[in-house]
Amino acid sequence: MQEEMRRLTAAFAGDWVGTDAVLPSPFGPGGPGAARMTVRSALNGHHLVLDYVFDRGEAGAFTAHGVLTWDPDVAVHLLFWFDDMGYVPATPAPGQWGPVEGVEEPGAEGYTFIRTSPRGRARHRYWWPVPDHMETAIDRSTDGGQTWTPFLKGSYRRQG
Repeated sequence: MQEEMRRLTAAFAGDWVGTDAVLPSPFGPGGPGAARMTVRSALNGHHLVLDYVFDRGEAGAFTAHGVLTWDPDVAVHLLFWFDDMGYVPATPAPGQWGPVEGVEEPGAEGYTFIRTSPRGRARHRYWWPVPDHMETAIDRSTDGGQTWTPFLKGSYRRQG
């Protein structure tokens, strides 16, 4: 297994439980909710499979399925993202490990993936301020990534 895939697996693999808060957007009203993410190694450790549920009680739930991987041919991490909004990704979201823009913790490092679609761009950020504690944020851009609007913020603890 490539070193980059080992780092990705060490960071993400496991059962994560936490809270997410989404801001109002064209996709719906904002609000907090309980969230869980299960990330498992697949296909001889070459990929990670991610299943996500954001439960907002009476406001409904949002679910997603992702695949995280490392492409050694172009030296980039990739996030394939599918969710219950029904849009099919035209391409995977490229990403890298490094400083996480906009994070308040000095020196915070993690993964940033940028998804591009006809509806704009989404910047997925993941970082670990302490072991077994993952912070997440998703921002939206409708101007090609020149400016970003916060969309979702989450905080998780690895279980077990």
